[in-house]
Amino acid sequence: MDQKTALDILKLGRNVYLTGAAGSGKTYLLNQYIKYLKDKGAEVGVTASTGIAATHMNGVTIHSWSGLGIKDHLSAKDLRELLKKRHLVKRFGVTKVLIIDEISMLHSFQLDLVDRICREFKGVDLPFGGIQVVMCGDFFQLPPVSHGLDKSQFVNHSEIWHNMDLEICYLDEQHRQEDPELLEILSNMRANECGDKDLSLLKARCGQSSDNSSGTTKLYTHNVDVDGINNRELQAIAGTTNLYTMRNRGKSVLADTLKKGCLAPEKLYLKKGAKVMFVKNNFEQSYVNGTLGEVVDFDEEGFPIVQTISGRQIVAAPMSWVMEDEGSVKAEIVQIPLRLAWAITVHKSQGMSLDAAEIDLSKSFERGMGYVALSRVRTLAGIKLMGINEMALRVDDDVIAFNQELIRLSESAKFNISSLGPEEIIKKQKLYLDSIAPAVGERKMKKPKKVSGATYLETKGLLAKKLSVTEIANRRGMTDSTIISHLEKLLARGDKLDLEHLKPEQERFIKIAEAFNECKDMSLAPVRELLGESFSYKEIRLARLFLNLS
Repeated sequence: MDQKTALDILKLGRNVYLTGAAGSGKTYLLNQYIKYLKDKGAEVGVTASTGIAATHMNGVTIHSWSGLGIKDHLSAKDLRELLKKRHLVKRFGVTKVLIIDEISMLHSFQLDLVDRICREFKGVDLPFGGIQVVMCGDFFQLPPVSHGLDKSQFVNHSEIWHNMDLEICYLDEQHRQEDPELLEILSNMRANECGDKDLSLLKARCGQSSDNSSGTTKLYTHNVDVDGINNRELQAIAGTTNLYTMRNRGKSVLADTLKKGCLAPEKLYLKKGAKVMFVKNNFEQSYVNGTLGEVVDFDEEGFPIVQTISGRQIVAAPMSWVMEDEGSVKAEIVQIPLRLAWAITVHKSQGMSLDAAEIDLSKSFERGMGYVALSRVRTLAGIKLMGINEMALRVDDDVIAFNQELIRLSESAKFNISSLGPEEIIKKQKLYLDSIAPAVGERKMKKPKKVSGATYLETKGLLAKKLSVTEIANRRGMTDSTIISHLEKLLARGDKLDLEHLKPEQERFIKIAEAFNECKDMSLAPVRELLGESFSYKEIRLARLFLNLS
């Protein structure tokens, strides 16, 4: 099934399991549907089974969203306590659609518990209380983590799975792998049919340098190996170490959840020459989660300048990860969107696309681990294999049989929607939209036209909330330098701004003012040279704003 057909089915309001091979565009399609719902004013719960997956969509874990937390079962008393929580009452009262990404890592009993919670809050004895549920994942990838249970059970073993009239959308396009040989290996792994040819091709990559070897990320199965490699490599580089400490706001328990799910470390140590990986999407700055590069310098504000494998230089300014609920930010963490990338774990690589990787599968301990690691890379030539064991090539026989059933059901869903015809599809989609966002569904939504100076006005609005330059920059996905430029242009055109909270400390401000006076020039470079490196360009520019006002 292609993405357009799957999106049409989602817009009909059907409960859907969205699946497909690694690189088929599942998360991209989810984000399309989430944007569609939000643009139309429909309330959507954006969740995932893990914190890492949730951060890809600015969502929360399904455990947090539902109130389930770490519980393995719910008593009647537990449910009564949940029903007393006002934020949950409000959340369930407005939610019309629930997204659950990386569903393969959720236990079957947990999905049943979420269904039970939804029914209680909605007061409707329908699957998930009548909420449209969209589950996304691939059972060939990593299964639920077992906490002393006899065996991890995928969600298809849950009771609700068979009672929610589920449509299967199996994406069959490929948007990551470009190499027919690697595609064949991955396809054979999904069928448990890896033969001598596949093994020979993989073993031929043992000890071989990969394409883009200068930008190769090492994938290991255990954290101890990853941490050891990254620390050793950083220490081996001569030069000054720059430390970036994560900042957070909002409820501490929610911020801690973001920290655990975020791939950026709380304390990021960098040097010139450090190999790094971006851990967040920023399409405006032309990088995505998984973009590799090297720190080649630091800008005037101390932010790392990263040169990517393609040769592009990007200033890695701080970015924010937020936890949203019903349109408001409940928690936010801010950090440089980088992590050391000489090595990462296979688990943390899930969902990434890599140009090149050095992969050690000699200690693989979970079915699907080899598939996850190998499917991160676009071509076979991009893989340097350090070792491989028997477990690395294994996938669950039950999953293989179930996968064939999913493909059959997806073909059936594709046939059913095609039999409706375009006009009937649009009519039914509008009826569903009207039922979940009637006030918005009655009228056409028009995007506001961009007007000259709109970006400055947005900065001005955030300034009025007494936010710092860095906080404004984080909100807007820009650098501090860009925000200060906005303020300079607003002042130049005559806007009245309340800048008092941005003024440097009085003693330092006086020194900066004296330096400008001595230089008899408002240029930055001579003033910085006179003051010395203890004064940043940012601080001098902020002081200059006040001097221009006087």
